[in-house]
Amino acid sequence: MPWDSKFSNFGVIKIEGKNVKLYSDNNNYITISVSKEIKNAVWAGGELNITLKNGKVRRYRDRVGYITT
Repeated sequence: MPWDSKFSNFGVIKIEGKNVKLYSDNNNYITISVSKEIKNAVWAGGELNITLKNGKVRRYRDRVGYITT
């Protein structure tokens, strides 16, 4: 199932070690466990792009499905 637009519309992403918190409002979020060190995370349209410290990018189309480039 694709991302609910409330996450990308609110736009707040918090990196905590090997996890990313995606906020839908000031108090509610979901956590994605990446299991690798994270350098950056940004919304790109309907996808969440997570750049790992090793330089690879994971493009998440939903909470669990991603493509590594």
